[in-house]
Amino acid sequence: MFVIRNSPSAAPMVATLITLVILSAAAVADAHADLLQVSTAFHEALRVANAASLALVLDDRFTWTRADGMVQTKSEVLEHIRSGDLHYVELRTDQETVNEYAKAAVILGRSSLRYTDEPKPLELSYTLTLVKAGRHWKIAAYHTAIITPGAGQALQVRLGYPHDAKLLILNADDLALSHSEDVASLSALDQKLISSATVMVPCPWFTEVAAYAKTHPDADLGLHLTLTAEWQTFRWGPVAPRALVPSLTGADGYFYADTGEVAKHAKLDEVEIEIRAQIERAKAMGLAPSHLDSHMHALYATPELFGVFLKVAREYRLPIRMARNEPLFQSKLVMMAPGDPITDAIFSPGADVPASGWKDYYVNLIKNLQPGVTEVFVHLAHDDDETQAVMVNHADWGAAWRQRDLEAVSSPEFRKALEDNHVILIGWHEIKKLL
Repeated sequence: MFVIRNSPSAAPMVATLITLVILSAAAVADAHADLLQVSTAFHEALRVANAASLALVLDDRFTWTRADGMVQTKSEVLEHIRSGDLHYVELRTDQETVNEYAKAAVILGRSSLRYTDEPKPLELSYTLTLVKAGRHWKIAAYHTAIITPGAGQALQVRLGYPHDAKLLILNADDLALSHSEDVASLSALDQKLISSATVMVPCPWFTEVAAYAKTHPDADLGLHLTLTAEWQTFRWGPVAPRALVPSLTGADGYFYADTGEVAKHAKLDEVEIEIRAQIERAKAMGLAPSHLDSHMHALYATPELFGVFLKVAREYRLPIRMARNEPLFQSKLVMMAPGDPITDAIFSPGADVPASGWKDYYVNLIKNLQPGVTEVFVHLAHDDDETQAVMVNHADWGAAWRQRDLEAVSSPEFRKALEDNHVILIGWHEIKKLL
């Protein structure tokens, strides 16, 4: 170890060392000046949306792996710029480091960018891979990732709670399915028996939920994106014009009855058209979604369907239902980006829970809740003539099932379990703020 002691000669020595460090850094920067110039030209062309300048620095085999997981080729990126789809009002870079090899180089850096419709900039890390073509460097690949403050922390800590806090999202699925579903679920929201709910935009009673949303702007309402219609005689179809999404409907013109048929027949571009149409319909009707999930979890059925779902959710800056404890969700975790908010666990009773043990299922679930963020999703409705007619010949998730869910979450035993176990109810609004 080299030590400089306090002595009259120390100051000149320190000055000499600092000078040498500065000169060394300058020499390194000069050695990589041509590479840094290419990086600067690339980012400047992106910032001002200059496709011609960008084309000059991109290798023909260029790919851009974006933070949302989308991969674009050179021609696709240039087309997005020419069409005006890719436009920044702000793009700054810094903290670049360069590693040069024989005919390849890698530049690591950070960028801050803001789209036209975004209130604040995104902070990204990026990796530029360059190859030497003759005497000139070309960019062969660009990879960006969102830098999320506190991404490595537990979700409850990121939300501002202690590490041992037990946070519960109690979400009611299937709003707009029927009037009975709306009455039960919206009343539960008003009484704070549940903390959030998700709405099925294609269903007949959506306008009732939209009217509620307008008079209850603080209500935590997400969208239960819908690609299936499972009931025997009560059916619905796409929000988008059917001519644009023919692969999403069966011979009767309605959505398929189960997720297997969706996975088998649905074309990905048509899935994207439809789920965007549902989000835009909700927004046009005055509903500002707090999050997204998927009816019957159809959008989780294959990695390809989930990729479309994830892409749209990220573009709308909305969190999605995910959890670390269920295989359906676990298999998709690899597709999530660092910092994406993911709950620790998710629960809902299955057909193996007997009707006589319904309330006990929920009470025991709360008694055994672990620290972290858990989602429990319920289906609330009254076992009345309307619900029975809608759900005819459908015992699972049928009229009696929904009445049991309503009775369980509103029972004194369930409410006492929440209190005794110091469970804090939260909604998706809180999680949305992390994005």
